[in-house]
Amino acid sequence: MKIVQVDKKLINNFVDFPDELYECDANYVPYIKSDLCKTLHKLLLADKTYFALLAMDEGRTLGRVLCTVDRNKQLNTDKCGFFSMFECVHDQTVCDMLLGEATRRLKQMGATHLSGTYYPYDQDNRRGILVEGFDQPPLIFCSYNKPYYDRLLTGFGLVKHTDALQYAFDLQHAEYRRAQRIDVFARNRYNYRVDTVDWKHLDRDIRDFHAVMQAATDEVIYQDAPEISSLYNIVRQWRRFLDKDYILIARSNKDDAPLGIMMALPDYFELFAKMKGKTDARGLWILTHQRKKIHGLRAILQYVVPEYQNTGMIASLYAKLWQAMSANGVTRFEAGTIMERNQPSNEVLKGVGGVLARRYRIYYKEI
Repeated sequence: MKIVQVDKKLINNFVDFPDELYECDANYVPYIKSDLCKTLHKLLLADKTYFALLAMDEGRTLGRVLCTVDRNKQLNTDKCGFFSMFECVHDQTVCDMLLGEATRRLKQMGATHLSGTYYPYDQDNRRGILVEGFDQPPLIFCSYNKPYYDRLLTGFGLVKHTDALQYAFDLQHAEYRRAQRIDVFARNRYNYRVDTVDWKHLDRDIRDFHAVMQAATDEVIYQDAPEISSLYNIVRQWRRFLDKDYILIARSNKDDAPLGIMMALPDYFELFAKMKGKTDARGLWILTHQRKKIHGLRAILQYVVPEYQNTGMIASLYAKLWQAMSANGVTRFEAGTIMERNQPSNEVLKGVGGVLARRYRIYYKEI
């Protein structure tokens, strides 16, 4: 067995490896391969800001990992080695050799810690190793992995840094009606409304999203609020997955100032699973003609500016979201991921009927 660096010729090996690893797993949802190849070409070959490794034995892939060095606010270091897209057979030796070589290279780049997993560009999605909640397929942009990954990573010497939590909701739950009552009371008392995003004024709404996120982010939130340029990149990358009914902005009736935001995504993983990662004629037909048949939804963002927290505004955002879900035939809804130490957000989700469904773990170690 040997550890090799991914070059142009090996990108397909990196991309295709999970298909073999999860061949008999009904809950596995593949990446869109053309998108992932494009991302890897940019990161590895054009920008050269990441490196990727494969564990190989006589031409057979046994493991993979993608790595970079960047600032880590929580570990108080400007040189953290982040790893992502980790996949591995159930073999501690393979894991140790793969992550050992990754660690050696990261140390040469000045890294003082190893931490992961994170998805490139975006620390809110596909983050963490799934350690609880293997009974259903993941929702859009959520991680899924083999149950033994926790043992492999702790066997290598990584320890828990924090968990990210995801909540499921029974859409017939009585909390829906309670949220409606709170919504009416709060909007009348605090003089605000909840709008959907306006595609004709997208620049304005992105700026308002950014303003709310900056105002609401504090030391409890796991990462800094993204730069406004990052929000533009996310909207550009996700444009085909966005539905205006699920992108909400609470505004003051007095001066239209943005006070709170919520964003949810239709569960396109339902279609990705059928597409098997391919954007061939069949895959594009599925993406084009079955998008109105998606029954799942995942809320990924909820922020309220400090002076309007604990006013019932979150209930207003959820009441508006539930109204759209009912109109669009959504039957499966989850929210998160929320860092476990962000107690206010976790309590809010429980308060509107959320039940813990999945737990994702972020690991670290000094190197």
